[in-house]
Amino acid sequence: MPPLPYRFDGKEQIRPLMADAVAMGQWRLIPVRANRMPAAASYLRRPGDSQFRAFKLDVLRAEAGLIAEITTFGPDLFPAFGLAPCLPPGAVT
Repeated sequence: MPPLPYRFDGKEQIRPLMADAVAMGQWRLIPVRANRMPAAASYLRRPGDSQFRAFKLDVLRAEAGLIAEITTFGPDLFPAFGLAPCLPPGAVT
């Protein structure tokens, strides 16, 4: 996430990142749009926590129907998208 630029090319390079994400807790993603591009607002419930809290915003760039690039921003942008800092109880299944 900015300000730390990372680059992962292909499934094999991103696999460890995905494993780390699974170990962090439970995730819920809310579809949104940013600059007319698809995006996902990610909420994380860490082990021992009772709430899903704003974590990151991923903006996707597609090429030929495939994800070509994901740019990730921190949760400080959630208010600009009308997103809450935490998901309300009962909103998550």
